[in-house]
Amino acid sequence: MSDESAKEWLNTNWPNMHACDVNWTMKRYDYPDHVCEYIKNNWIKISDSGGGTYQQKYDYKKCLDRTHILWRTENQKKMQKELDEEENKPQTVPEIIHNKIKEDPSGKAAAKLYQQTGFAKAMDEPNKKALDVMANEGMDAAVKHMFIDQESGRQLSYAEMRSRYG
Repeated sequence: MSDESAKEWLNTNWPNMHACDVNWTMKRYDYPDHVCEYIKNNWIKISDSGGGTYQQKYDYKKCLDRTHILWRTENQKKMQKELDEEENKPQTVPEIIHNKIKEDPSGKAAAKLYQQTGFAKAMDEPNKKALDVMANEGMDAAVKHMFIDQESGRQLSYAEMRSRYG
């Protein structure tokens, strides 16, 4: 089967997926063989975990939903300038966010930048809430938040947390 057929299957069945692994996602959800091959041949392998984890290739600049972003601060203007200069350079991990993680281990700055992307706008409500916690309180608070059932207050197992937050 063709790459176009694989793209169409992904777009129909998993329109918001940008990364997946072989064992948890492809096998568990019975991806057709031609789709698995397309992902392995055209996406970037980012780790060996889960039988191999793959991520789509991105041009970060195209991922920003510019109609909803107000570039107010000097740092945001600098970021926009850097994005404009890097227009034709595809990036597997957005370098700007990656650099923010290095500068701010709490994760707040990176989460705030991520909130401005189209990816954040496409998240379901529980993931948006976890991202908000990370942006306002940091990574440690976000992890604690994700391991608590928000309705009952009970602690979630790792598997339960992963099933809710990916």
